[in-house]
Amino acid sequence: MSAVGAGAGVEAGFSSEELLSLRFPLHRACRDGDLAALCSLLQQTPRAHLAAEDSFYGWTPVHWAAHFGKLECLIQLVRAGATLDVSTTRYAQTPAHVAAFGGHPQCLLWLIQAGASINKPDCEGETPVHKAARSGSLDCISALVANGAQVDLRNASGLTAADIAQTQGFQECTQFLLNLQNCHLTRFHHNGTLNGGHPSIFPNHISVGTNRKRCLEDSEPLGVKRARTAARLGDDSLTEGAVPRGLWCSDGAGFPVLLLGRLAI
Repeated sequence: MSAVGAGAGVEAGFSSEELLSLRFPLHRACRDGDLAALCSLLQQTPRAHLAAEDSFYGWTPVHWAAHFGKLECLIQLVRAGATLDVSTTRYAQTPAHVAAFGGHPQCLLWLIQAGASINKPDCEGETPVHKAARSGSLDCISALVANGAQVDLRNASGLTAADIAQTQGFQECTQFLLNLQNCHLTRFHHNGTLNGGHPSIFPNHISVGTNRKRCLEDSEPLGVKRARTAARLGDDSLTEGAVPRGLWCSDGAGFPVLLLGRLAI
């Protein structure tokens, strides 16, 4: 069977894992971080197939590598000609969106440095910082704002990233984003642009970066979710029967019938 296309008729009688292997081996190699298999496939796969969207989530191989934090696979795909800023047909989401939601700051930073858009909205009007706030990834939020992400943008429902973090119960992320918004507005109001034309948006007590340290000194209230940092992430496995959350349109339209598994917790 060819590397990418077996056709829709192959579904009957196959498990989701078998279908993934048969029809979307590039995607599976990226999910598993199987660099050897990916490099072998890239040598025999037409370049056009690098943009193929799977029938489960509507993602290209780059999206899979970004969401599961497989940086080496991501690099190899882009070197082979994959578009790093491609938007999905279904939900207009870029690899930066899914990397931010998956909580992988290293992949996110690489995408940014390679030229990916960080303020590009998806079908819900959400940018990568909204996705990072939705999943409570303080590392990804820090990486994004350190590279110019706009924290005051509102999605189609009128919510900022801080609003989303608050509704999800991520108090660390909420306070971090609110501090950035307030600091930016205050300093711009009083001083205009700072530091050679660029406004400084970081309060002095906030440490910006992709390390695993907490970015806020405030104590965590009881009963409030902790922000997800790189140290708390790492379950990249797929299990059948769970719906991926946070990356889809709010009305739930277009969910795949055959689910591959849990993409975020």
